[in-house]
Amino acid sequence: MDDRALRPKSLKFKEPVIDVAFSPAANLVASSLITGHVFVHKYAVEGNQRQLRGKPHKKSCRSVCFSGDGQRLFTASKDRSWQAMDVETGAEAVRIANAHEKPLNMIKFVNEQIVATGDEAGSVKLWDVRQNKQAFAYSEHVDYISDMVFHAPKRHLLATSGDGCLSVYDVRKAKPFQVSANQDDELLSVAVMRSGTKVVVGETDGVVGIFSYGQFGDVSDRFPGHPQSIDSICKLTEDLCVTGSSDGLLRIVQLFPHKLVGVAGDHQALPVEKVALSYEQQWLASCSHDHMVHFWDIGYIFEDGGSGEDGSSEDGAEGADDLDAQAVAIRVSKDVGSSSDGSSSEVDIDGCSDIGEQKPVGLDVVEASAADEGAGDADSDGGWGSWGDSSDGERRAAKKKKPGKRKAQAELADPKQKQKQKKSAFFAGL
Repeated sequence: MDDRALRPKSLKFKEPVIDVAFSPAANLVASSLITGHVFVHKYAVEGNQRQLRGKPHKKSCRSVCFSGDGQRLFTASKDRSWQAMDVETGAEAVRIANAHEKPLNMIKFVNEQIVATGDEAGSVKLWDVRQNKQAFAYSEHVDYISDMVFHAPKRHLLATSGDGCLSVYDVRKAKPFQVSANQDDELLSVAVMRSGTKVVVGETDGVVGIFSYGQFGDVSDRFPGHPQSIDSICKLTEDLCVTGSSDGLLRIVQLFPHKLVGVAGDHQALPVEKVALSYEQQWLASCSHDHMVHFWDIGYIFEDGGSGEDGSSEDGAEGADDLDAQAVAIRVSKDVGSSSDGSSSEVDIDGCSDIGEQKPVGLDVVEASAADEGAGDADSDGGWGSWGDSSDGERRAAKKKKPGKRKAQAELADPKQKQKQKKSAFFAGL
């Protein structure tokens, strides 16, 4: 068996995972749940260990990120609050209640002094964490903030929105740097590539839009190829990124020249909410509607023998064949539930919701206590929880409902009221 098949076991929870983030300084991964819970696990091939469990929010925790040194964990919630907690102790360091007028969708660590947040109505705010107060507020968008990325060399914060625009903010100034023209499609994800010369955005129609940095009026290039929406983009190298799509596939995409290189993971037709790269550049973590966080080996991308800076390599065709072979192996094995050595499951079960709580050995879920659930979202899980028990057809119909707004709609919509839509043909390969 190829050593690449050895990776940390998947983490399984009772409730859906909305966001996942790696620590930039240690082998820790944070997961935020629809119940408002936040978990931090220490991951390893030998086994995962829970380091922290907390419920910092009364409603769903929609976004999570680490500070630059990995000592703090920032969370943003539907309850309109954001919080910073100590990763080692779980103690609350900062809490801003009623941070926005509308529920928060995103939180992004900018630097030691600034944290950025974005909400459902399109507002973006910068916060001074030293004084625990708002620094700047922007209202350039008219729809939800879907993703944000900070480009340190220019001190620019870039944000995508459901209104189809990309906005750029200089974090030192009160006015936006630039806002793009409407792209006639929801923008769901963003990343800065090519040594800061290009900005790529994922769209609901499966197109990768490419902006030239500094010329944000309109895209300079477009790369179609994904059959469904691109909900997450994770930068690997200056020329390679991984996209998470609504069809459940994690694709490795090369830019200049544009091509789909291979498949890094498969969530079995369930929409991918988030993809993240570990600090040691060995693992990808992704979450979907299966209540799990999966790990995928991506270290081979950074091994010697790849293409050079000019993108050319004598081993280019051979490397592509390796990636295609791995994609086939992932699809055939379905990647979940079978161990690389055949001896045990690849799902790492965290069976207790409280440290002092005793659970039967056979219990295979992480669940909130009854008190926590009662104090949680008034909208309950609004259909997300039901996906774990529904058929494949019901799940596919559910995920077709406005992919760019799944976080909000999954919490608000009654699954019985969801409109039935035709199933789209599953993307069989590249």
